[in-house]
Amino acid sequence: MASKDTFEAFISIVQDKIVDFTDDQNKPNLDVIKDEVRGKFDELIRSQGYVSKEEFEALEAIAKRLEARLDELEEKTQ
Repeated sequence: MASKDTFEAFISIVQDKIVDFTDDQNKPNLDVIKDEVRGKFDELIRSQGYVSKEEFEALEAIAKRLEARLDELEEKTQ
């Protein structure tokens, strides 16, 4: 699951729990909570070894370029 999708699912769960504890007239501003939680959530998922899709794609591109360079070097040494 993408980091954004995971975060949105997490926010949805948190939102449901917050709404359960409040009455209809006193709904909290969930956008403020969402902004505050995003940074901490990103730190948490990174600490578990996950990376964002953008980071993964960048690392994948670097790996492909390195593989191509290795192939070139192997051809030159044979």
